[in-house]
Amino acid sequence: MVDVGDCLLQHEAALRLKHALGAWMRRRNVPAYDEQTHTGLVRHLFVRTSAAGQTLCAVVVNGRSLPREDDLADTLRNAELSLVGVVLAVNEARSNVILGETYRALWGQDYLEDTLCGLSFRLSVPSFFQVNRAQTEVLYGLAGAYAQLTGTETLLDLYCGIGTIALSMAGRAGRVIGAEVVPQAVEDARANAERNGILNAEFICADAGEAAQALAARGLRPDVICVDPPRKGLSPGVIAAVAQMAPARLVYVSCDPATLARDVKLLGQHGYLPQEAVAVDLFPRTAHVETCVLLSHKNPQTSPPSL
Repeated sequence: MVDVGDCLLQHEAALRLKHALGAWMRRRNVPAYDEQTHTGLVRHLFVRTSAAGQTLCAVVVNGRSLPREDDLADTLRNAELSLVGVVLAVNEARSNVILGETYRALWGQDYLEDTLCGLSFRLSVPSFFQVNRAQTEVLYGLAGAYAQLTGTETLLDLYCGIGTIALSMAGRAGRVIGAEVVPQAVEDARANAERNGILNAEFICADAGEAAQALAARGLRPDVICVDPPRKGLSPGVIAAVAQMAPARLVYVSCDPATLARDVKLLGQHGYLPQEAVAVDLFPRTAHVETCVLLSHKNPQTSPPSL
């Protein structure tokens, strides 16, 4: 393994914190984690920065605590003046998953505040947030245009995260509902609705498939459904529930063209056909791309109005 001293793609704050953490580990004889033997303590350093120049960092460890945690927090604070919080993330799983299930602030706050699409958002460590802010606004602008909201519609946002897409569209909808499986992200989404004075949004904590099926069983008939799944795409349960709720329009935001193509084909079996698609480059000089697709039902009469 080669220690990379610098990376021009990373924010400078991440590099300063990386060097400080490494020096602290050597000084305190704290071992790095070995994925093969499941030994050692420090697994990862997580750093997130905001448009306002604030920084939040989390040290991911294979254990419940670290020796001299107060000294670690002081070391990181002295290395990065923009730091607003130092978090300890516990991950004792035998896997290559980065973040864990438990988080504890060693100093400061356990969240970061950032802005996107004219709104203010609270971001806890496990909450998803796109890394390219400028291009994310382009992507969400496309999603909003495809939704074709006039102020009366019900919008369902599956895989909503901290509510970025749902809340960015709330001002043009009658009602927005978001579903997300990460509890901390749902807490952030509710807090974000409150901090932005948005009263027509609600968020539920559930797996996207379970949430979609439960809402369909309750008779919810959203006019528009937006999905922004992880790379594995939509589960069969989500596709079936979307078809059962029969929205007039489906907006699909994808980070993997392969699973997008698979899901578009499956949605076509339920009558949803792609009308337009635009690729947005959020990751310059890489092979990765985000894609926004508008799908409409080939027979609009089968899509009843929202309740």
